[in-house]
Amino acid sequence: MFCLFGLVPLLVAFFSAYSVKWLIPILLVIGFLCLWLLLNDPRFKRFRLWHLQGLGHCLRHQLLLFAPLALVISVLVYLWLPQFFLWLPSKDHQLWLLTLAIYPLVSVLPQELVFRTFFFHRYKHILPSKLGRLGLSTFSFALAHAAYGNWVAVVLSGVGGLLFGYRYIQTRSTLIVAIEHSLWGMFLFTIGLGVYLMQIEGIGLIN
Repeated sequence: MFCLFGLVPLLVAFFSAYSVKWLIPILLVIGFLCLWLLLNDPRFKRFRLWHLQGLGHCLRHQLLLFAPLALVISVLVYLWLPQFFLWLPSKDHQLWLLTLAIYPLVSVLPQELVFRTFFFHRYKHILPSKLGRLGLSTFSFALAHAAYGNWVAVVLSGVGGLLFGYRYIQTRSTLIVAIEHSLWGMFLFTIGLGVYLMQIEGIGLIN
């Protein structure tokens, strides 16, 4: 646990100038490793990966949270960060559409496998408190995003990690949490805050 959720995020953050280009490959390798460990663990209930029980109820709660917050965030970005408002769709709509298409598969699903499904299952015996696991997974999730070299990415990831961890405790479904994670991520990439979560040359965020 210390190596995977402490040492690796620290190294990624410390060597951010080099590691940021390799975040997705690193994430995919670790994601496949965690998935392999889960599938070979007889204690793990595989249906947790894909079940959609209670999806309708969760979607209502997700949308009730998403709609007002997305509106507030949109207004704040428009007022205080006008240079980033709708930056990606207006600057490069093809990259924007490509990002929306592949982001859930190559980023969201591996993250949810590693930081929620694997973490909450693997360490429940040494961290029996759900709040303890939620706190530690959230911290590690935020720390891993320090590789982007800005505090906004860490804060956004910390808030997101807390929300997605809570949702996983509530639903015990990787797929349901991935849906919510994808919704928020695609919104951030669209509204402009996604520039803090990408390596984009020429906008002065990531060197």
